[in-house]
Amino acid sequence: MKILVDTHYLIWSFSNPEKLPGWVVELLVSDEVEVFYSQASLWEISIKFNSGKLILDGMTPEELYEELELSHFQCLPFLNEDLISFYRLPIEHRDPFDRIMIWQCIGQDIHFLTIDGETVNYEKYGLKIARTKSDKE
Repeated sequence: MKILVDTHYLIWSFSNPEKLPGWVVELLVSDEVEVFYSQASLWEISIKFNSGKLILDGMTPEELYEELELSHFQCLPFLNEDLISFYRLPIEHRDPFDRIMIWQCIGQDIHFLTIDGETVNYEKYGLKIARTKSDKE
């Protein structure tokens, strides 16, 4: 399975791993899962760090990125097709960073691992959300 982690889970994976639920940790370290992060998360981290809305517990965005580059997480770059067709995604969520990641997941058939409950509104458009086994039943 391929999963794209949202920005919360991405940051917590490297700066506050104790915040990750056990099932998320199991998923992130599973040999059966390819873990991706979006370029949108890098942009979001930089913007929010600059505005003071994000504190990385003694790290800079560059230091977080260095850790990320040493990990098994892979970058899911924007495809031009994702960007030019983004207008087709209905606005059921106001966060533009989450919305572009949702669109990447739909377009590239990747499960979205997110803390945000509003993303379930996009399942009817093809979004697959990574969940615990008990959530799927």
